[in-house]
Amino acid sequence: MPWVGPQRSDSSLSLAALEQEARAIQGKLGDVRAGLAQLRQVQEALGKSSEHGGELRRISGLREINALLTAAATDCRESLATAQPRGPRQPEVLEEALPRDVAMLRRGVRMRTLYQHPARFSAPTQAYVEKVTALGGEVRTLAEFFERLIVFDRAVAFIPDPDDQEAAVMIRNPAVVEFLAGAFDRVWLTAVPFSSAYESRTEDGIVSAIQRAIARLLLHEEKDAAIARRLGISERNCRGHIAKLMKHLGARNRTHLGYLLASSDLLTTHVEPDGEADPIPQS
Repeated sequence: MPWVGPQRSDSSLSLAALEQEARAIQGKLGDVRAGLAQLRQVQEALGKSSEHGGELRRISGLREINALLTAAATDCRESLATAQPRGPRQPEVLEEALPRDVAMLRRGVRMRTLYQHPARFSAPTQAYVEKVTALGGEVRTLAEFFERLIVFDRAVAFIPDPDDQEAAVMIRNPAVVEFLAGAFDRVWLTAVPFSSAYESRTEDGIVSAIQRAIARLLLHEEKDAAIARRLGISERNCRGHIAKLMKHLGARNRTHLGYLLASSDLLTTHVEPDGEADPIPQS
């Protein structure tokens, strides 16, 4: 058997490699532990911020949203500003909101509510408005405005989450809340005091305002569905108003209508296209 010099065994080589890998793993574990510690600190900070009135909080689920709205309404002492777009609200929503709103009004809270014009032709909305205005609430309407907004005492605001219809964002940052309240104030000055459906049918201004808003949107938007959504009316109602505009201006088609609208005074005057104040029934 030939003589050979001393050599490292395969086992010793494997052991050295394992020791090196173990040290590398220990280093990575240290980094992970440090990262987890930072994450826990962030979570604790977020939890404390949420518990003690964090400036920005996402709320998921209608039950939690309504619970926080009820809590904010209970604490409200001076003012409530509410913007509710997209046409009439559902009767069950109004029924749920009425006791909360009545309680605030009886405490002397100044309550201002904005709807879009089509809400005037909703019987449940009319009944709700009659009750809150009897207690001092103020309700106005206009053709179109920003998204849903609720501001309590100019201290806490609720806005919708654009990515989730069943989620909202609660804001307590003073600068942001004041900005939102100021935007509401400016829009409020341009709105029209709420009146019944019968009174609205005898006032050219409301239907004319809807049709002027449609006329403005026609210059920038081609789809009836998008226009109807902006104004809180049905597509059928929207198409009916567009037909009236075409008839009044003698337009041959939608393209011709756009040209005639751009060159007419319809967007700056209170002209009812066919002389009627009755709105087309909503579907």
